[in-house]
Amino acid sequence: MFENFKIKKQYHCLICFKNLLEGINFQSLAFFHPYLCQQCFSQFKIANLTFSILNCSIKILYYYNDFLKTLFFQYKGCYDIELAPIFLNYHLKQLKKEFKDYVIVYPPSNDLEVKKRKFQHIKELAKPLCLPIYDVFYKTKDYKQSKMPFSFKKEIFSIIAFKKNKDLENKKILLIDDIFTSGNTIQACILLLQKNISKIKDLKILCICKTEKKVEL
Repeated sequence: MFENFKIKKQYHCLICFKNLLEGINFQSLAFFHPYLCQQCFSQFKIANLTFSILNCSIKILYYYNDFLKTLFFQYKGCYDIELAPIFLNYHLKQLKKEFKDYVIVYPPSNDLEVKKRKFQHIKELAKPLCLPIYDVFYKTKDYKQSKMPFSFKKEIFSIIAFKKNKDLENKKILLIDDIFTSGNTIQACILLLQKNISKIKDLKILCICKTEKKVEL
């Protein structure tokens, strides 16, 4: 499914509602964000990390902090879909160039939460890339990884499953997730893609943020 996306005219910060044009000068234009004021955007701790997982390159945009924790809760837990475009926007020009001609897939969410929210949060935040997006993973049972003890998170390998999809054959695939912690969800998705697709031109991963503390991969 190809997702088209148009930037809405926005004159107020989507977080604090401050007028975005207030205090704008030639120097600040270089850092202008079409959805956030400079004060709110300054709370994003830019990471720009790249490393390898299962021989696939993974790119991390930000470090996870209290600000992002609150922001993701507002986005996912309070169903604030208007926040969707803010997560990729600062890097959008670079990401569009880097991942041109890719197709997007994303890990599954809890079905009950998606029904309550009425949108798939990763799919929505990925739309500004204007790339085809495919829903190819599902959970075999209800399982919310964030509420599980760290030692039990490897159970995700037996819970995520793959929907057959011929459209992914011989494609460049970008797997997008929101928060990288243990890495188990990403690894499970990579293994399922490699197992179920006979030929993949390229497979890369993009995560919005990662915890700074050392985690088990």
